[in-house]
Amino acid sequence: MDSDANARAYLQRVNPPEDEPLRAARARSEEADIPSVAYETGAMLRWLAGLEPAKTIVEIGSGGGYSGLWLLAGMHPRGALTTIEADPDHQALSQKAYAEAGHSERVRSILGQALTVLERLADTSYDLVFCDAAKTEYPAYLAHARRLLRPGGLLVADNVWWGGEIADAPADDEDAAGLRAFVEEVAEDPDFEAQVLFVGDGLLVAVYHPKER
Repeated sequence: MDSDANARAYLQRVNPPEDEPLRAARARSEEADIPSVAYETGAMLRWLAGLEPAKTIVEIGSGGGYSGLWLLAGMHPRGALTTIEADPDHQALSQKAYAEAGHSERVRSILGQALTVLERLADTSYDLVFCDAAKTEYPAYLAHARRLLRPGGLLVADNVWWGGEIADAPADDEDAAGLRAFVEEVAEDPDFEAQVLFVGDGLLVAVYHPKER
């Protein structure tokens, strides 16, 4: 077993384990070739959602439901997850995952383009916004997150390491360019206190503290 596999096996021994609904959601996602967050990213999402714990979360990009299950496991037991997905097949798989875990009544699953759906969500109503959809749209997600988050809320974004190529990706890599612009804008925004964590494919976590102007 290589060092990365050893480290991953160790983390799975000391962090919250995958339950059967999580394992099933991951397996279905892999079979359908739907990207999912890494196990360690999921465990971190659960921890972040449980800090207060969160009562209202927006997830941009449902995928096969794997990350949503982690968020639901951490957030308040009466909390609600609003999750947005553009692909109807992906949405169907995610809804199956929520149902298997007994969470259907806590999930508002919305089919549509993220930037269109986000416009309809209420201002300052969410404890956490999680971004894991089109990387070119991350800067636009940030603009919505500023509006949607309550003071003290969390902005979380996956894939900000981009396989280790975020700093050196070629100029024609539009996904990397979107991620770089997003990370730099968050880092320079005085309303956010941000850290990039080397978890999974890189996880940006930022606390929203809007300043009076």
